[in-house]
Amino acid sequence: MESSSEKREVSAATDPELDVSSEQFNPLRALYEPNYKITEVPPKVLYQNIAAFESALKKFGVWQLNKRQKSGTTAGPGQAADKKPSLTSTSKSVLVLEEVPQRRFEPHQLPTVSTLNKKHQRNIFTYMETAIGPLELLKKCIVTPASENIRKIRVRVVLRKDRAIGGSVVGELVAYDKQWNLLLRNATETWQRRKYNYGEQKLCGAPIDCSERLRDLCIAVPAVEVKSLNRKNVQIVRHLPQILIRGENVVLLSLMV
Repeated sequence: MESSSEKREVSAATDPELDVSSEQFNPLRALYEPNYKITEVPPKVLYQNIAAFESALKKFGVWQLNKRQKSGTTAGPGQAADKKPSLTSTSKSVLVLEEVPQRRFEPHQLPTVSTLNKKHQRNIFTYMETAIGPLELLKKCIVTPASENIRKIRVRVVLRKDRAIGGSVVGELVAYDKQWNLLLRNATETWQRRKYNYGEQKLCGAPIDCSERLRDLCIAVPAVEVKSLNRKNVQIVRHLPQILIRGENVVLLSLMV
């Protein structure tokens, strides 16, 4: 005859309330059942973690946890809402893949795209490229590295002083702006002045030699050539590597090829 323990095992195996895979499983009865043996039948749904089980419990309820959804219906408990392919184990159990949470931003929360302010792009070089009118003709006179060995166009700028013409400067044009400020290089400046000690007039005063002071400041003074024109006036010529002429002093600008 069979013993009482064997009869209990048989009854536990046939009782749906003690079957873990059954819909009528009673966990409280299984907890107090003596010699209770957990079934070896694999579960229909295998949850990956506690969070997946809790989400399926809130969505389907306690009685729909172990039900496998049919094909073509909504996603079952523990399965991703976007119907991602599930992984099958050797025991034909379903390993449910959880959707990776992604942070969603509102349009005003997205990073702003920086735009380059075109106002800061305006400089003397962009102005010379877009100049119109008489200043547009000066672009032909600008010395560039490409045209430096081909041709050299020199310009002659006539300057003024308080009440008359003050002299002229001949050089190679490098840059200019809308106020007629001119930058020249390899320039030669020529002007006239009265001789010192002529009669009793002392217009410029006695010259002072500042060469030693300028040499201490590392300032190279250009050489000056003085040529007597007549009994009252002399002509002065000096060579400058660079010179900046203010537009308010420009009287005339002409080309010297």
